[in-house]
Amino acid sequence: LDFLISPAERYDLIVDFSQVPMGTKVKLTNYPGTQAHFPGIPGCGPEIADIMQFEVTKPLSGGGDRTTPPEKLRLQAVAPIKPKPHTRRREWVVYQHELYRTMTFNAVPYMEPSQDFIKEGSTEIWEYINPNHDAHPMHVHLVNFQVLNRQPIDAAAYQKDYDKWICGGRKPKDHPVLANYFTGPPIPPNPDETLSYKDTVKAPAQMVTRIIIQEFVPPKRDIASIPNSGAELPATYIHH
Repeated sequence: LDFLISPAERYDLIVDFSQVPMGTKVKLTNYPGTQAHFPGIPGCGPEIADIMQFEVTKPLSGGGDRTTPPEKLRLQAVAPIKPKPHTRRREWVVYQHELYRTMTFNAVPYMEPSQDFIKEGSTEIWEYINPNHDAHPMHVHLVNFQVLNRQPIDAAAYQKDYDKWICGGRKPKDHPVLANYFTGPPIPPNPDETLSYKDTVKAPAQMVTRIIIQEFVPPKRDIASIPNSGAELPATYIHH
């Protein structure tokens, strides 16, 4: 069994040890991803491949196996968020190029004032445009979303025209039109992303990753079960 998980993602796994022979050692191992940042370049610390090991050494005690049989397990039903013709779309370019070196959204430095304002209760589609050579996990605070799809783009051409637009003064009429750079049809979300709510999504290299966020309503009372920790309007959201 293997699965692809990015930083900040969480997976719930159910492992059945009932048919594993006594004395077996089962390892949870981390393999370097094909779209990892700076692949092939050693990190500043030791590379740890083995994360965890389970040893099957004793028979089950405590009255036998009381877990639910796998064939009877059911996930909670989640209705798809359906975009409407007037649903607003926002483009977020994962910009990591000559101007700033560090990663930004839409080539805007981190300390610049907010430029995007959302009406409370609205539903929006966000398009993360990643013209780089490595994947990046995108995490949105305080709201959950669903993954709509991903779509490949001509990343080199988009990056070139986007740089030209920035150096030309960011004139709205000259902004690159995303649809002109598609190189294939939309790709449905992965099975582990389908009809589920997430707060982190993998944005692969040279692709557009689309998510839909339903009803931007900031928690006004409690956050993470902390009393009176909610936000007051206007609320500031972070995503990175």
